[in-house]
Amino acid sequence: MSVETALEQLLRLIHRRAMRLAALPDDERDLHYDLIRLSCCKAAEHIGQSPDDAAITANDMVEFVRALVGIIEVGRGHDRREAPIGRRPAQQLAGLGNGAART
Repeated sequence: MSVETALEQLLRLIHRRAMRLAALPDDERDLHYDLIRLSCCKAAEHIGQSPDDAAITANDMVEFVRALVGIIEVGRGHDRREAPIGRRPAQQLAGLGNGAART
């Protein structure tokens, strides 16, 4: 399997998982995020990452999935989190990549 094919399959899998998570109530998602973290950590260690690096990789993956779930919710018009006064949900997501909040 080519790297491109593997990446495409991985992204499809992540998208499907995020779609399912977006359909769940917020309070039911944490268990699923923990399972994603555990699975990614084991996979990263399996391919040779140190336990510390694997944990970082797994946490990055969970944050990516959380952001994707947020994007899906905004796209559906079901953002359940309250936006700060004067900011729309899309503006909240705009700063996710660099940690900066845009207003």
